[in-house]
Amino acid sequence: MRVFETDPRLRQYRLCKIGFRRHILFVCPDRTDSIEIWSLHSFIPNSWRQIVRFPLIELLYASYAISQTEPYIYALVVALFECDVPRISILQINIDGGNVRAFDLDGASGEEFENKVFLENVLIGCGEEHLFMYDRSVVMGPIPFWIIHLLEDTKTFVIESETICAEENDERCSRFPIVLNGDQRKVLKIRDNNEVVIYNGNENVWNIYTASSQSYINLGELTAHRVSETYGLRGHRLGAVESLLNIFTDGVTCVAKVFQNGVHSFYCIEIDDDKRKYCVLPASRCRLPQRIQLRFYAACTSSQFAFISSRGIAFVPLRPSTLQQLSFLALQLKFCKLKDGIWSGGISEQQIKDMCSCKYQYALV
Repeated sequence: MRVFETDPRLRQYRLCKIGFRRHILFVCPDRTDSIEIWSLHSFIPNSWRQIVRFPLIELLYASYAISQTEPYIYALVVALFECDVPRISILQINIDGGNVRAFDLDGASGEEFENKVFLENVLIGCGEEHLFMYDRSVVMGPIPFWIIHLLEDTKTFVIESETICAEENDERCSRFPIVLNGDQRKVLKIRDNNEVVIYNGNENVWNIYTASSQSYINLGELTAHRVSETYGLRGHRLGAVESLLNIFTDGVTCVAKVFQNGVHSFYCIEIDDDKRKYCVLPASRCRLPQRIQLRFYAACTSSQFAFISSRGIAFVPLRPSTLQQLSFLALQLKFCKLKDGIWSGGISEQQIKDMCSCKYQYALV
């Protein structure tokens, strides 16, 4: 594990995660007067860079998603832009040039949005094919799910309802659903009877998946408790869950994290849809510095996990580092400072290329 110093300009804010794109982590400070997007290379301590600053009169709500195939971050926002009337918009933010394009809610979707979208409960995501949005708080009954369409000619967006159907028997469940693949509407839930079920978006059915013989742990054996519950016409919602187990996904990778006795243990979850099996394999372990443990957000890829805090960013490898990565980090150690386990300073990728008289145009890691 390596812990990088947070840029001094960000330490007074709560840092929210946006996600990874290769080895670059994107975060945003929790501001009300603007949207700021910052990036940090996970192998270069002093690589903090402000991608964009988009001024607003007031930001009332924001949810972010990052594309893995195009250079865009998307933000669903409710904000006061140039006047005192709030607008609901999707912002398309170019991470290469910092340009921002706004798509306002189209009148055709106004009634659907007003009556069925509860902003405090929804998250947006970005697949290879679609932007999507879902209600993460519904644990029993139909799960509201929408495809988001950006209309270039009118600079507006519409939402198309693609509700995740309720289970046939609607077994009791106390965990938030996990969207494994938004394009396929593939969703994972763990029932209270410890069964793991995954929604098949093509057939609109829930199927039971069992642990394979190679699985290191059974996901259902790690119980949840202290649940705040709400029942209503629109489904069974949960306000909070305290659990040993948390599951994270970036739309491709699925990572389980178990926190016990002060230690975070990581497992990669592999899913076999043909056999309806899942396999949970050990990946890494770490103990966080107390300054980060107190409050953090999390993001993951197939190769690393990030704990995001205003007091430091911790990167935990989930697989053995390559020789290329180890060599790169060895050079960083020669040029950076370590104080109380926190990395600061360092050397840029271009400086390393110049030192080695390297004309290689592509990234070194």
